[in-house]
Amino acid sequence: MAILRIESLVFGVENLAMCIKFLNDWGLNKIESNDEGAEFKTPDNQSIILRQASDPSLPLTEERNSTLREILWGVDSQISLDSIATELSKDREVHSDGSGTLHTMDDSQNYLGFKISDPKFTDVSVSEVNLYEDINRVNKRGWPVDKARPLRIGHIVYSLEKEGNWEAAQFYVDRLKFRVTDRSETGGTFLRCEGSNFHHNLFLFHRQGSRRYYNHVAFEVNSFDEVMIGGNYMLKQGAVSVSGPGRHSLGSNIFWYFNNPCGGDIEYFSDMDRMDDNWETRYWDESPPYAR
Repeated sequence: MAILRIESLVFGVENLAMCIKFLNDWGLNKIESNDEGAEFKTPDNQSIILRQASDPSLPLTEERNSTLREILWGVDSQISLDSIATELSKDREVHSDGSGTLHTMDDSQNYLGFKISDPKFTDVSVSEVNLYEDINRVNKRGWPVDKARPLRIGHIVYSLEKEGNWEAAQFYVDRLKFRVTDRSETGGTFLRCEGSNFHHNLFLFHRQGSRRYYNHVAFEVNSFDEVMIGGNYMLKQGAVSVSGPGRHSLGSNIFWYFNNPCGGDIEYFSDMDRMDDNWETRYWDESPPYAR
């Protein structure tokens, strides 16, 4: 099996109109909306689906407010989809809906699903940067866009209880072929799926006293400039900054986090570390500093 990326995120929200406006401001492309929900897409053809929190078709949640209800992972083929169904059906319920998408739960009781991935790669303009005698911009002004345009969903983060956190990560490693990029005894486990070279697509975070909840989703943007432009635009729209801007220790990505009315927090990021099969997992007794 080869899991490639996050394909879709499904949120149950309390204030649909507020959430639609927020994701519009964030820079996502709205495909459709009505009184029951809305759908947004990234240029890479990943979906962000909003549904009224009261929608009985949504997976259940123990959280009281708006939150992520399900993450759908994109796989490379029907063979992989069938292989995942066979593997996970050994010890948990797995069901397929009318579209062929699989639905189940991980060992931490987070809902997840799997479907065949449908990427639509987009042309990305590379920032023309002048550095010493490496000159990439001549007779042009270096001026950033006026609003962030997220390219794709990079990762999500769940908070877990400290007790049993490694067993929760092992589900993804042993059963779904995720790779561990970094793990610290005091911070958590950074995981990347088999078909991705991002430092992480999933971070299972824990601290002493942590509880289980959905933490945040992160969207890749073009550059440092776009993180700053996007963050400042969101501030002008009344969004609440919760961390950043800065650069993370693990992953090295530039970031800026905001409260997300859809649930948890939301992050712009750029310039994340990439890993290939030569990478050797780093294990840390103490987690490195969060950021600078």
